[in-house]
This record gives sequence, structure tokens and C-alpha cells, in this order.
Amino acid sequence: MAAPSPSHSLARIHGALQLPLYDRCKEIKYIIEESSIKDLHSLLPMLLENIFGFNNTQGWGLKTISASWQPYDFVALRDFLSPNGPVMQTVYRLLVENIYRFEFPLKCLPWPSRCLIDEGAIPVLYMNKLQFLTNGQAADYILLNAFEYYLFHFSYYLVNAQHLRAGSYNWNTPTDALYIALVEEYMNYFLPAEGTGVPPIRTASTPLPSSPINSSKASYSSFQGSPFGSPKSREASPFSLRSFMRSGSQQQQQTPTTVEQSGGNQQETWRSETFLQIVAEMWLNQNSLETAQRYGFSPGSNTENVLPCQDHVKVIRMLVKHVHYFTNSVRPENISSLHQCHYGSYWDGFKRSAMSQEIQKKLYSFLKHSFLRWPLDYSFRLVLETWLSYVQPWRYFGGKDGESPTHKQETVQDRAVDAVWQQFVTDNLLFFTVLFQLFLPRVFRTDLSHPRNTYMLFRVCKVFSQMGLNTLIEQAECALTDVHYPLRHGYSPNKSFTHPAGRSSTAAVLRIQFAELEGPGFQYQPLFSLECENMIEQLLEDIQKAKAENQAVAAARSTSENQSWWAWLFSDAYYNDDLSPSEIKKTDTHLRQSEVYLRTIFDIKTDPARRKQVAWGPSSATSTPGPAPGPAAISSTLPDCIPGENGPQLTPLGRYQLMNGLRRFDITLRGNPDLQPIRSFECAPLVRLLHAFSTALNKKHHAAIAQVSEREDFVARILQQFLCCPVARSHAVPAPLVRWQPRISLRFAASYRNMAYAAVLGAAVYASGHGLFVFVLLLFLMALSYGAIGAVSTRSPRHKQQ
Repeated sequence: MAAPSPSHSLARIHGALQLPLYDRCKEIKYIIEESSIKDLHSLLPMLLENIFGFNNTQGWGLKTISASWQPYDFVALRDFLSPNGPVMQTVYRLLVENIYRFEFPLKCLPWPSRCLIDEGAIPVLYMNKLQFLTNGQAADYILLNAFEYYLFHFSYYLVNAQHLRAGSYNWNTPTDALYIALVEEYMNYFLPAEGTGVPPIRTASTPLPSSPINSSKASYSSFQGSPFGSPKSREASPFSLRSFMRSGSQQQQQTPTTVEQSGGNQQETWRSETFLQIVAEMWLNQNSLETAQRYGFSPGSNTENVLPCQDHVKVIRMLVKHVHYFTNSVRPENISSLHQCHYGSYWDGFKRSAMSQEIQKKLYSFLKHSFLRWPLDYSFRLVLETWLSYVQPWRYFGGKDGESPTHKQETVQDRAVDAVWQQFVTDNLLFFTVLFQLFLPRVFRTDLSHPRNTYMLFRVCKVFSQMGLNTLIEQAECALTDVHYPLRHGYSPNKSFTHPAGRSSTAAVLRIQFAELEGPGFQYQPLFSLECENMIEQLLEDIQKAKAENQAVAAARSTSENQSWWAWLFSDAYYNDDLSPSEIKKTDTHLRQSEVYLRTIFDIKTDPARRKQVAWGPSSATSTPGPAPGPAAISSTLPDCIPGENGPQLTPLGRYQLMNGLRRFDITLRGNPDLQPIRSFECAPLVRLLHAFSTALNKKHHAAIAQVSEREDFVARILQQFLCCPVARSHAVPAPLVRWQPRISLRFAASYRNMAYAAVLGAAVYASGHGLFVFVLLLFLMALSYGAIGAVSTRSPRHKQQ
């Protein structure tokens, strides 16, 4: 039987795309099996564009299909796109003859890569994929083999702006979302934590395609480590410093045949390398620090500033955790340490270098950009957990018997960080120090009395307070600065760091690495420096203030719960009841533990006399704690300012303190009390109407109101219950004193609570068969009773505080 023509296969595909999803997958599978390789070359682009919603097509809804709501469609599409499904079998069939290429638009590549291509500095990933026109300019597409073409489409689907407009899909349960399930299945298949490599292609013997890794790096088997430990252990470190630490000449002399004989299968490993390169490129390289420093993100410049969505960050964290499992799955034989093993195979070498070669630089740019530009809300916790997952590789071991390492329970907690991880801490020093210092300004700008913000601070402090971690960071900084002094934390230093040759060599290597990650001219600020310690002490003061505010909220709630129903009914006090008692208690616990962790990390004594004032400029004044909060104590908590004609005026130092959240003004009323902002529990139109009516009454009867407020007879005391007392402006900041006279304020009637009381009373009057006169009479009698009770309970004029 003759094979169907390409036009016939295309017609069948068009017809199958109109079917329901379950039948669509089943029909397309039959079409693929009956089509020739030449037909598949025409079918694959149309099929992938339709699946992933490319070129303004709707797509098959990979982000919206869930196992709980569409179980049959979920299973059918997951099997259809699985590593051994019909689509991947089509890809492998097209790889048999290494002549078919597919065009992927250049505009869909990350903006930093497009900038480098325009400048002529072609990234390694696109070295053999660019096509040039007759005038020497690059074409608007790249040529990819079938496997690369599919991975580019799959990874671009997550960052495609067309699908980001629909918002976040709240992938809280990873196994329930189809796209997450596919990401996890691909990572388990192409980056297996167990086994000796990727399963071979089942269709036929596939020749090794042209890969950027194969063209630029002959093998991962030869490394020359930094001067930590013995020469044998340094050469075998799985977290070695970057590519400049390797001996390139020895790598180029080693042939693929030699690598395969050493135990690895390079012909199958290229798929794992390609998968990791493409997902890191498309998911992590959306914002490059080097490109941003060169072009900036000004509104008028032709630049792109991509802020990842929450689902994007969740996928990044899955990738980071899985690559940690993948790297830590190397099991050395007859070696006491994971860092003291030989590179016995190409596959083991790829495992050891996967994180440092493909993930480290792009992830650092991704995290730093998010730290600087992410909104100050609780969604930042996703970025925070991704960062904390990367800096704790010692937590990710295991994943056996087909269990996903991404979902493995992290039971190892509060365990001391072993000195074997010194190399990892040194190689990733900027992740531990620079990002931590970028996290502190975010804490200063947030409300630490809120439980969510407090929990984020608690998570970071808990991770960095792990026993031994601060020592590893301090040892790396000692080697970088070439300064030798006893460590403050009481642990014995690593001998390789105390050796002068070791410190100088490590410092030189780290400076090159800093220039690669941050760019030339980067000035490193040590974590254990006086400036950072001053910021920590300022943070400890903010924690103390947050604890006091939290205790005040708890006391106010307790007082409100213990007062009588009559006092609560006529009380005009209002407090934030969004926090439950358990949340208030949890917030206080997190604040106390964070304070203990910070003092442990930076070795700050708990002596209250050892309080330092942060010197943010030459005009900053220090203050000493006194027995009473005098003017000096008040000024120490306010931004730097000078007295002016209309009150205090901020100095340049005060503006800096205010903008960075280092100090702030107390939010108190300093104006007309009747012009306070409208609350959420008030009816805005009614507030404005009652304010206008009250103002008219006060203007017309101000003399009578003043006379009543001065009298002390019983009738006057009844009327005084309905007057607002004189209010003076706050003395916290020197300002002209303004005194507001006694007045009538009907704003209380605009409260939704009081309106509800009136509605209930009206409904009761109406149900009893009475009319409006009885309703107004009851309101008058209730007001008269309230005034009489207040007049009896007070012997002096009692003015209602506002």
C-alpha cells in the first residue's frame, strides 16, 4: 500500500485538530504512525504551533488542564507529549536522517541573546543555528533539528506573552497541572537522578547531531580545582569554579571514543545537555545583568524588562531542586567525601558540571533582577524559596525507585553544614552575600508586624543560621580579601584557607568569577563587615518595634473581647481584626526567633547597652537610651530634618532614610479631625453629606456650642456627650500648634455598623406594625439614654475623643 501524500496527511491533520482533545490525540497518533518521514517534516511545525499556541493560535490549554477537573484529557495529552509518546517518537524519527531543519523565529529568543546576536557576539547555543543573508546580517530565524525545535516550543510556552495575559493558574499542586507534570516528567527522563544515563532512542540508531556542547567542550572529565584541600580532592571537586578552572588543552585532546570507553555514553548524553541548555536559556535568561548594565531599562530605550510570573518562578524552583538532586546523585566509590571522586565517565562529568556550567550565571541574574524589581508583597516568597533552595544543595539527596526528587520530603533540617560544602559556598559566594544584602532593603520597606512578611524574614534567618554555614561564608570572604584573622564564630578554620598561596589563588579566581557574574568594576561588599552589621542592628531595632506593635494589637483585642456588650455597642474604637489570635502569636514567635538567628549569624551580643546607631551620613546624630522618651529619643526614630516655617523639612539624608525605609514618621493625625480619610467601613457619599451638614451647623451655632461646652450642669453634660472635644496637633514633630474647637460631628452615622443597627431597629418597628414616628421616637429615646448615662457617670465635662 502506498504511503499517503503530504497534502493528504495535512488534510487529515486539519480534520483531526477539530475533534475533542481525547479523540484528537488518538487520531493524530494514527496519522503519525502512517506518515513517512518526509510527511512528518511538514506536519511537525503545524502540530507544535497548534499545541503550544504559537503565532496567535489558541493552543491546547497545557496550563489549564488539570487531573482533578479533566482527568481523561489530562491522561491523554500527557501520554501524547510524554518522552516516549507519539510526538517525541516523531521527533526521533526525524533525527534518523540529520538533514531536516526547522525555522524558529529569532524574535522569540530572550532579549539578552538577541542583543548579543545583533552585536555579532553569537552565544554558544546558537553557534551552528544562525543563518546569514547576503549582506552579512543574521536572518530572522534559527535552524534547529527536530529535538531542539520541540524543546524551544515547549520552553517558550511558559514565557510566551500571549499566554501570560491570562494570569497565574495557581499551580499549588504540581501533579494536578498538566504543564508541571510534563516538566517534571522531562526532568526525570532527561536528567535522571538514578541510572547511568538517558534511555536510548527506540526508533533507530541515531547519529550524534551537532551540539554546542560537543563543538565547544570535548568532555567534562578533566577539571583543575581551586586550592582547597589536597590536589587529588581539588581535581575531583563536583562544584569546581567555572570553566576557567579547567584545563582546556587536555579536554580537546580527548576523543569521544575515549569518553565512551571510560563508562559514559556521549551519543545519548547530548539530549540531556540540550534539554538543560534550552530550558535554562528560555526560562532564566530573560534578563541579563550584563545587557541591563549596557543598555539600561529606561522607558525611552529599546529594551525589555521581563518580570516573571508566579508560575514561572515555581517552575524555576522545580528545576533548581531537580538539578541539585541530579548533581548530588553521583556516588563515588571508596571515597570518603562526595568532593573527592574521579571523573570516570562523560555522564558523571556532566552531572557534576550541570549546575555550575548551565544554571549558575543565568540563575544569579534571574534572582538579582527579581530581588530588585519584584513588588513588595507576599508573592515574593516564591522568589525567596527559589533562592533558599539553590543555596542549600546539602538538602537534596535521594530519589529512588521512580520517586520524583521534586516531591521528596525534605526531612533533613537543622543539621550542621559539613565542611565538605566549602567549595560550593566559595563558588557561589555572591548568592550568599550579595543577594542577602539585597534582601535587607526589602525588609526595611515592609511591615514586620504582618505575619506573612515576618515569616519571610524568619525563613531567611533560619537558613543562614544553620550551624557552620556562617563559618564557610566567612572563610570564603577571608580568602577573597586576603585578610587572616581569627573567625568570630569559634570554629577551626580550613587549613587550605590559612595558607597564603591558597588564599591568593582563590581570591584571583573569585575576582574573575565576580567579573563574569556582575561585570567589570564590581565592588564586593563583605557580608561580615561593619556596614552590614550596622544594617542588621537597625533591623533588630525594627523587629523590637514590630514586637511592641504586635503586643499592642493583642492587648487591644483582649480588651475588646473582655468589655461588656453595652460598651462595645457604643464604642467608636476600631482596630484591624484581620489577624486572628493564632496569627498574632505566630508573628510574635517568628519575630523572636528571627532576632535570635540574626544575633547568632553576626555574633551580636544581647547586651542592651551595646546599641549602635546607624551612621547613614555625616549629619546623622547618635542617641543614647534614657529613662523617658525625650526629644532626643523621638528624633532618633524620625528621618533627619530641620525646623521650618511650616513645620519640619527633610534634609537630603532624611530623604534617603525615608525612601529606603530606614526611618519613618509616625502616622498620626496632624490636621482637621473631620477631614480624616474615609475608612473602608464607612459609606463615602454619606460621609461627605454629613460633613457638609455638620459644618453648616457648627458655623451657625458655634457660639451656643462653645457656651454648652463650658457649662457643668446636668443638661450641659448630657449635650457634651454628643460634642467632639478640642484636639491639639501632635508634639512628636515641632510644628505650629492648632487647636480645634468643640463641634458637632455626625460622621458616626456613616458607619456601616451603625447603619446596620438602625436597619435592624427599623425592621423590628415595621414588623410590630408601627410607623416612622415610632422609629424616630425610639432613636431619640436611645440617644437621650446614652447622654444621660454618660452624664451620670462623669462629674466633669466629658468630651468625646476622636
